[in-house]
Amino acid sequence: MAAWYNGETYRIFDISQWGYNTTTMLEQFWIDLLKNNKGRVCYFHNFGGYDAILSMPSLLNIPNLAFYPIMKDGEIISIKVAQKGKVVLTIKDSIKILPGALSKLAKDWGVETQKDHFPHYFWNGSIKDTLNYEGFLPPYSKFEPKRTSLIDYEEMVKLFKNKTWSFIRVSEFYILGDVKATYQVLVKYFETLITKFPIDPLKVYSAPSAAFRIWRTLQLPLLHQEGLKVYDLSHNIDSLLRESYCGGIVDVYRPHLIGKGYYYDVNSLYPTAMCKSMPVGMPQLVEFLTKEEFLKGEFYGFLEATVRAPANEYIGLLPIKLQGRLICPGGTFSGLFFSEELKFALANGYQLLEIKLAYSFKRGANTFLQLITQLNSMKIEAQRNSQPTIRNLAKLLMNSMYGRFGMHPTLTTHGIYTSKQINKITPAWIVQNAINFGELSLVTLLLNKSWILENQGVEGLIKHLTNLGNNTNVAIAAAVTAHSRMIINQYKLDALKLGLNLFYSDTDSLILDGPLPENYIHSATLGKLKLEHIFKEGIFVMPKVYYLEKEDGSIVSKVKGFPGKLTKRTYFIKKCTHGITCHTLKYVSITIVHGVLLKQALSPLLLCLKQV
Repeated sequence: MAAWYNGETYRIFDISQWGYNTTTMLEQFWIDLLKNNKGRVCYFHNFGGYDAILSMPSLLNIPNLAFYPIMKDGEIISIKVAQKGKVVLTIKDSIKILPGALSKLAKDWGVETQKDHFPHYFWNGSIKDTLNYEGFLPPYSKFEPKRTSLIDYEEMVKLFKNKTWSFIRVSEFYILGDVKATYQVLVKYFETLITKFPIDPLKVYSAPSAAFRIWRTLQLPLLHQEGLKVYDLSHNIDSLLRESYCGGIVDVYRPHLIGKGYYYDVNSLYPTAMCKSMPVGMPQLVEFLTKEEFLKGEFYGFLEATVRAPANEYIGLLPIKLQGRLICPGGTFSGLFFSEELKFALANGYQLLEIKLAYSFKRGANTFLQLITQLNSMKIEAQRNSQPTIRNLAKLLMNSMYGRFGMHPTLTTHGIYTSKQINKITPAWIVQNAINFGELSLVTLLLNKSWILENQGVEGLIKHLTNLGNNTNVAIAAAVTAHSRMIINQYKLDALKLGLNLFYSDTDSLILDGPLPENYIHSATLGKLKLEHIFKEGIFVMPKVYYLEKEDGSIVSKVKGFPGKLTKRTYFIKKCTHGITCHTLKYVSITIVHGVLLKQALSPLLLCLKQV
């Protein structure tokens, strides 16, 4: 079953109308979609991870069309569909723009159409018999528990007490609800975005790209006024500095807490870190930086150094990557460190033994400061005025902004080609992968740097690298995560000085056996703590696996990658096993946003953007 909706009309395609042939149904779906929505932008929710796999072969089989894909991490995030040289449809993945399950997004953005419930595990022997089923409401076991609670199911039981439950009618209602909800969420998001910031939302491919556009429009000019620039480091020293780009630290310090426990979260940890100065400007290699020169405190940037951790270290303050994992070693070790995090560690017992080399940067005090301050004020005011859409927008942009700077630079490009076109690809590119869709193939091409250097020289390579347009700066991303670790680690150190014991910590949280002073706590201030839970027993098995029993008997539990609930006994024996066998019917859910109307509304803003 497939459906589209554009705010004015909709179409639902039922496989039974096409002889139970999925390929035929999807081909007719695409033909109808293109015919009735020329020039528009089409959004699938989770296109790259789901809908593209099911629906792309049928789209590519339509004659006289050309396709221009954009991919990231092996997933399609956009396809432009052209006819006679003119783009007739642009397909995008809305889950990249608004991450999260559709049911949660619909609630968070307060749209009229909420995601309904559906028995995804219902199977009646064959597709035909399943689609034609009419009778009693399927049992609760046929529904996904994390999407449909027992209370939700009991409401459905009441609704269908004296009514026949029809699979086909429920399916049509469900899929239409999905596309309507997606449309309404996107319209609310886009309308909120354009009232606050001078960008065209239809040019956005992801949440980080939206935040990056806003940053370039509003914040970057402030740096330019100070004579500071932010350079694309993707194809010069990215590989050297990337070692210093480490994430948050998750640790179990004590496995079992009996008595009063306190679970604290840092308010907006990464946005708080972004308010600090960031490394900007063109990096300069410093080959002979002495320990004495560094300890004077004037150097700012990144250092390859050897350090010694304190002998009785309780918490690690300097992380390094080892075999793909993040660790904070004891003893003597070497790594590439951000200067401010190294200074923080030295102030708390570490010793600097040797500096091998260093890269100096200028300090950009206004790299993110004004924009984060504006977004945080927007979030607080929206919360105070009961404006959830504005609050959600501000929160999403704050948390998405720095990630764009730390993206891995790519040496690949993608295209959809015939076999003849593949054979004509220039030697400057190597065919890395090809997925066949009949006459057309989705091809990943890798830049052949050695051939380009030999035949086109350094200038030719620079031209190719520039055309790839990565625009990343791993130095800024590494500084953000380093400042984030310093913030949470300072809270840990303060707790230890107060005589408290640390049991567990995540990237932005810590669990203690006693309360912190009140001046540490404020639910609305960036970087302050909020008290999430007070509990009477905690079991901490390993990072991302814990169990808390609160004083009122309620349970807070977490097992990364497992959505269900585990018993206290299961945590004690440190075993987590689960298995599900099911039959799931596949759906293609699509929604349309009317590009022309939004572009007309944005035209004055686009002029401003061009002037900047």
